Amino acid sequence: MTTSAPSTTGYELYRKYVQAITKRCGEDPGVRVALRRGLRRGLDDVQPMHRIVAPWLPDRRGEAEERAYYAVAAMIADSPRHTFNSRADNEESPAPDNHNATPAPGNAPVAPELVESDSAHNQPRSALPSRVSLGASFAHATTFRGGQAGGLRENTAETRLNLLTRQGLDGLHRHLPAAVRLLRDNDADVDFASLLADLMAWPRYSKTISRRWLQDYYRIRHAASEAAARRRDEKNSDENHGGTDGSD
Repeated sequence: MTTSAPSTTGYELYRKYVQAITKRCGEDPGVRVALRRGLRRGLDDVQPMHRIVAPWLPDRRGEAEERAYYAVAAMIADSPRHTFNSRADNEESPAPDNHNATPAPGNAPVAPELVESDSAHNQPRSALPSRVSLGASFAHATTFRGGQAGGLRENTAETRLNLLTRQGLDGLHRHLPAAVRLLRDNDADVDFASLLADLMAWPRYSKTISRRWLQDYYRIRHAASEAAARRRDEKNSDENHGGTDGSD
């Protein structure tokens, strides 16, 4: 499901922000600790985060935009320490550039369709393409690995995802860290740049974003189920042909 794309400048800013935070967490344990302490905390209770996050904030912004930047940084920092080196390999650490940056969605609204999942069900779970919605990440968390059962139970994924889509902004910020941790524990990547954009737009576009998350989840799950059924049919067909010796 592909719709209108965001301005390159806007999405690139989010992507560079995520790359920079990831790289700093890998290089400096103190940064990681400072950011991780911001999980589920309000903007007035995250003083150690300001020196890291504030340089990236747009000049024109609302509280939803600020909360999104801080929340995403905290969730990135909540990843296990060993994951940062692999994520930051071969990536430059970009510097914030707020002078030419596109204003955050609360000031120059960006439609929630700006971050859409591609054909993510055809990609390895460890290398999801960019612009993958949270619903797509939940779908990937339920998939099978190497033909062996594994990952998140479908009913658990649906329950968590539906819970998130019913939240207001405060509730979403409260529940997201646990949801992201659950996805990470089941080897599903989270596109934090897309999540950043969705968090910014949530106060105005929550219904549309929620619909997209659910549509992506069920679309990818349906494709995975059909693919699994085809593999079973092919296997049964091969076994039947192999058991026929041509004699009456």
